[in-house]
Amino acid sequence: FRAKRAVIIGDVKQLTHICSLNVQENVMLLARHGLDSDGLNWDYRSKSLFEMAQSLLSPDNLIDLRDHHRSHADIIGFSNKHFYDGNLRVATRYERLKSIAGQPAVRWIDQNGSVQVSRFGGSLNEPEAAAVCQEIRRIVNMGYQGSIGVVSPFRAQVNRIRDMIAADSQLEDRLRLRDFMVETVHRFQGDERDVMLFSPVIAQGISRGSAHFLQRTGNLFNVSLTRARAALIVVGD
Repeated sequence: FRAKRAVIIGDVKQLTHICSLNVQENVMLLARHGLDSDGLNWDYRSKSLFEMAQSLLSPDNLIDLRDHHRSHADIIGFSNKHFYDGNLRVATRYERLKSIAGQPAVRWIDQNGSVQVSRFGGSLNEPEAAAVCQEIRRIVNMGYQGSIGVVSPFRAQVNRIRDMIAADSQLEDRLRLRDFMVETVHRFQGDERDVMLFSPVIAQGISRGSAHFLQRTGNLFNVSLTRARAALIVVGD
């Protein structure tokens, strides 16, 4: 508000803000500031600041930051094709990547799963969580020294994996040295690890609500997959 110029940086292909403003408060604020007739541009519940600014600017004032520096080309390649129309240019310095020796940058581990509702609510895939922990244990036992993370769309799955890791005190101690983190996609946005394991949870028994949640928030997958620098391991059914 006090600036002569402003630069707003964002990415509409990643997750938008989490809004705690309810519908009634939102309508009241729009009306109070004389914005109710133009609610589409200024509606805080449905538009981020970046999206609002983007809708008001001319194309000449929009700048694409195309060079990607984080991930191995095989990892960012999927997102580049499916989310960015192939417009990203990979500028990753491969000598800085801490790859897993003798293994590709992207791997799929097939695990027959079964989804249930946890006692606290939310979707949980117990066999998939166990397979994630087994793979983490294998990587650590190989002597891998890079940072490791696990990301999932569902809080219940994150909590179960966290509990499984905590039950193995030796593994938990070794992971502390590897900057280990297991979190939901929303908490992982903006963060990264050398090796990322993605636990999508989707399998037989998933509720209609959970499936719909994933279908309408495709950006969850873009964020999940691009947290990895050197290796992405998807453990799923």
